[in-house]
Amino acid sequence: MNLAEGCGKFFEKFYDFTDRDKNCLVRTLDLFCKSGKKEDAFSVYFSFCEIYNLLGKGYSGARKLLELLADHEYHSGGLLEKHRDHYSHSVYVFALGLAFFAADENLQKTFKDPSEFIYFWGLTSLFHDIGYPFQLAHEQIKNYTEDLFGERSDNPHVAYANTDSFLHAGKGCRIEGEEEVFYDINDLLAFGVCKRTGYDFSTVKEIFSRKVSASKFMDHAYFSAVLLFKQIEESGTISRSKLDVLTAIAMHNSFNKYDIPGAVRLSLRNHPYAYLLMLCDEVQNWDRTAFGHTSKKDPLAWDIDLKLEQGIIYITYIFHSFNIEIPGRNTTRQNRNVAKLLPEGQPEFVSEILRYVDPHAEIGVKAVEKPKDKKLHKYTSADNFVNIYNFAKVIHNSYREIYGGETFEELDLEFKLSNIEQAKSYSYKLELINCFYSDRELDYPVLKEFTSGTGEEELREQKDDLGFLAREEHLRWVREKLQAGWRYGTSYIDPENGTEDRKKRNLLKEHRDIVPYDVLSETERQKDELMIKNMIPLLYEQGNCIRIYRYRHGRKPDLEIATIGHRLMRGDREEIKRQVKDILARYQKEYRVIVRSKFAYGADLLIAECAIELGITLKAVLPLDYEEHIAAMKKEAKENGIEFGEEEELKMRHLLAQTVRCTTVRDPKYFLAEANKYMVNKCKKLIAIWDGIETLAKDSAGRIFNPGGTYHCIQIAKTRGFSEDDIHIVPCERY
Repeated sequence: MNLAEGCGKFFEKFYDFTDRDKNCLVRTLDLFCKSGKKEDAFSVYFSFCEIYNLLGKGYSGARKLLELLADHEYHSGGLLEKHRDHYSHSVYVFALGLAFFAADENLQKTFKDPSEFIYFWGLTSLFHDIGYPFQLAHEQIKNYTEDLFGERSDNPHVAYANTDSFLHAGKGCRIEGEEEVFYDINDLLAFGVCKRTGYDFSTVKEIFSRKVSASKFMDHAYFSAVLLFKQIEESGTISRSKLDVLTAIAMHNSFNKYDIPGAVRLSLRNHPYAYLLMLCDEVQNWDRTAFGHTSKKDPLAWDIDLKLEQGIIYITYIFHSFNIEIPGRNTTRQNRNVAKLLPEGQPEFVSEILRYVDPHAEIGVKAVEKPKDKKLHKYTSADNFVNIYNFAKVIHNSYREIYGGETFEELDLEFKLSNIEQAKSYSYKLELINCFYSDRELDYPVLKEFTSGTGEEELREQKDDLGFLAREEHLRWVREKLQAGWRYGTSYIDPENGTEDRKKRNLLKEHRDIVPYDVLSETERQKDELMIKNMIPLLYEQGNCIRIYRYRHGRKPDLEIATIGHRLMRGDREEIKRQVKDILARYQKEYRVIVRSKFAYGADLLIAECAIELGITLKAVLPLDYEEHIAAMKKEAKENGIEFGEEEELKMRHLLAQTVRCTTVRDPKYFLAEANKYMVNKCKKLIAIWDGIETLAKDSAGRIFNPGGTYHCIQIAKTRGFSEDDIHIVPCERY
């Protein structure tokens, strides 16, 4: 299984899906596990903090800690020899812990309450590296002096002053169930560590006291624990569980590995949270951005495959290649990260883990080679100069200035995330029109406003940047709503006066605008256009003098593919889908694929599903107007004995809603013939789900009797110059 599936099992078994906010966390974590994007990691942090109010009300309490970590890593990590991402890494660690919990009863018995576990595990995993800026500053000077003078014991180094105030615990802090009051954070941490491990208090206290003045190594784990304490409990009483969180964080890096003499292995028996954090922290050794100049030379695995069962943790690390090509040398060397995983028996990677933890399950690892087909989802736009949280608020306020409504802070989590998703989509949208944004002055044409087309012809579509992006924004919104469990519907609208009951709409998760862009009212289209028009000024107002530039050369060329097939088909549906997706995926490597479909039931809907699952642009070519077409499909399906009830209708509506263009091409005589001709004329390739039987369009007397059929369309394509390589036949059976 992949991590998304493993993590999903936790929510399937132990989560309350009646809570809409918690559903937001499920969706954002699933999205991150599949993409690995830093922007999607932000959505997980945001959702978790909004739900659990970890460090005050909502995300705002944790915002500085998390955003400063990301900023310092990005801007400072490149100065170091070895450094990898910790911002997205922490979300991966969080997901791993949930997956391990769901798979093993030992963990479930130890932590007992899943709802309590996810809270404290989230606090532990998501914040375990927030003190990294302290280590970064230390290592920058260390690397700098070593580059100048070599490795010498008398090199100057960074230490931290004013630590007495920094480590002072306010008016004193008492541990729940204990009488002693602690006025020093080191005393508190040392007490918590010793209670769990049996270590000597004075030894532990002395180790923590040395942390702020270290010359060779500055431990970010210690600073993470101190910073978190100062956020959650400066005075008063701290619970034992929160103390366990703090000590787990303080111990996870160097403490048990190098600092404490006679270290005990951490386990579920002596310190469950510290054990799980150290285990997951070590195992999460894939898909981490390398910042350090040496770290970049040996890429980590780009993905993993998990086998998680009672008493078993088997992890397969997937590398694009075991060997690294040396540019210009015509030679290769083995990736050093692979070498730690390859030996038979107990690889070095597992041996290192077992030095520090006593595992609750058998751990096995291996490395395999597999070409990296995972999409990077990275674009030229300088995202690191745009604060997603601020940007989402500005986007909402710009909309609110015209249409009114709640402030960003007053919105439900689902709608806050909607603004965040819109902010995250800007770099992708700009790539679609050959643009990007940057804070630097570059020798590219600056885009001051989006052009708009003056005609309705589709050939003008690419010049109509405003209209093109407005369609893309509506498509993004539709997909977001469908993923959140919304559906098309109008029951929240008063049939007499047309007024909307928005509370009812949000409760039912029902929206009348889950339709193709072309079916929207003019008012709703203007809202999408407003969001696009605002992109340029809002990006500029983010600071850093951000401008939008246009590339001198275009993106991948477009490739439009017509799709046809039998309405009355049968066979192995999943096998047919696999073959269709294989064809589409091959073209995706070189082209921006666009699939055209008539959206009849049967083969057309199946291919549309494939396109959506691959993230491919869809365009509808309907033989009738939108509502007429749906009614006609329902009627014809019924006549042919095909089940097409409310569920099937809703599925068709939702597929159609995910098209960027919905064109009507009427044929008053033959129904589907003109729509098929229109598609073939617009496209360069054809996919046909066909039984191979040649059903001619004319009878022996030359009379037309079957125009628009699958075989007829194949013949039309051939007359238009399609070669055998341009026509892809996926076999099926027909009723």
